[in-house]
Amino acid sequence: MSLERYQARAQSNACAVYSARMTCTIHHRENSAHRCVCALLISLCSVMMCMLVACGGNAAPAPTANRAKPLVFAANPPIASFVDALAGDAVTVITPWSAHAGDPAQWLPTSAEIRSVAACDLIVLNGAGYEPWTEQAALPRARVLVSSESKRDRYITESGSVHSHGPQGEHSHGATASTTWLSMEMAQTQLDAIAQRLTQLLPTQRESIESNRVALQARLHALSTSVRATSARRPHWFASHPVYQYLAQEGGLVIDSMHWEPGEMPSDSEWETLRGLRARDSSPVALMLWEGEPGIAIREKLAAISTNVVVFPPQGVAGERDFVSSLERSVAAMQDAAASSVR
Repeated sequence: MSLERYQARAQSNACAVYSARMTCTIHHRENSAHRCVCALLISLCSVMMCMLVACGGNAAPAPTANRAKPLVFAANPPIASFVDALAGDAVTVITPWSAHAGDPAQWLPTSAEIRSVAACDLIVLNGAGYEPWTEQAALPRARVLVSSESKRDRYITESGSVHSHGPQGEHSHGATASTTWLSMEMAQTQLDAIAQRLTQLLPTQRESIESNRVALQARLHALSTSVRATSARRPHWFASHPVYQYLAQEGGLVIDSMHWEPGEMPSDSEWETLRGLRARDSSPVALMLWEGEPGIAIREKLAAISTNVVVFPPQGVAGERDFVSSLERSVAAMQDAAASSVR
């Protein structure tokens, strides 16, 4: 049912309440029993109104039954990629955050965007605190999937620091690390959960979804093996940003993270912090993960302290919907860098 139909029904019930009250006013002197019935009728109508127009719970618009394809909201590029890979053209993936600059984790949807999300047939969230906007949004619980929920015991909790950089300005990375998909174990769990819900949504596509799920799971398993092998060769890494916690969890890596942006030259004090950390790393060449390609001047200063750059976009390459392929390239780059640094 559309939002407009919900509002029309609410107005209709309001009229019913008014009518009931008028009837009771006219006839309230007839007898006390009748007054009790009227009071009960008013109470029931009021409850119905509250249920229809309440802001919380399941009061969001229901999906349209005659759509050509189900609508699926995906909270970030990895989840959108999983939905695409599993269901293909059988669904339409909705990503309103992609119309805004910056990290989807910092997305603050408008009321209209929240309504468009609530109207989807399936709403796939990441969990682990990735979508703080959902705490205030009225989403239909029956159609919401928190894809990492079954592995919440694997969530990584750490102290967050408030800092300012990039298009989002001042923000904190929070107490719970949210880039769960960088652990191949977590990613496989999320993939399975999404596949299960898509199968419920598209029962005639069951075999296709399962075949796609198995193929993706095999690729993720191979990536897990590669990350562990890289960790065995090079356990200690640096990172430009604290977003690789689950990658470290997956492979047993030790990662010292800064709060740096590819297009912004770090301050002198930040360079001093990195030099101090670098002094504790006895490797002839250190390795540093970056979310994007750092500027030439940054690369030169890193080279001066024998630190090589490995570009590893945590959510995949912008505009590319095949996240697993991006992940494969990033892990391969880590392997190559680790092998080169010990020659």
